[in-house]
Amino acid sequence: MCPGLLSRLRGREFDLYYDRRDVGVLYIFVEGEYVGEAYCPGLMGGRVSEWEARAMRKHNEEQARIAREQGLPARARIQDEARAARRRRSTEIRASEQARQWDRQRGDIHPALVSERLASVEAEITQVVTLADPVPDAEPDRPIRILPVRYVQREEERS
Repeated sequence: MCPGLLSRLRGREFDLYYDRRDVGVLYIFVEGEYVGEAYCPGLMGGRVSEWEARAMRKHNEEQARIAREQGLPARARIQDEARAARRRRSTEIRASEQARQWDRQRGDIHPALVSERLASVEAEITQVVTLADPVPDAEPDRPIRILPVRYVQREEERS
């Protein structure tokens, strides 16, 4: 379409005609006089009939629907992953912020003597505690009965 044609038609009534065998071109008439043509960029490059244009639009809509349906699970998975990452990140930020606040308040909450004692207790907790070997309690009226142990190798030798 000619660029100046639209400005000349502004505010005026005009008629549009098209050939059913080629809907890519619209013919513009003002007061029964031919003034120009408008071309559809999507249908340029050849003659496209009304029926072919309708079939192409229907096919494109079907392809778009199929693509949308195939993309739904992937889109849902991506959104779930993003939601989980946001939740995890906000939980980490909340925990680190709370730890930072506790560290800032620790001096105000506990006097120096208590802080030293807490530090020594924390140091003791980090050390590995080993337990002594268990010793059975033997009562005189109930003797300890030692159960026989069968070894797998000896059973295999017997067979």
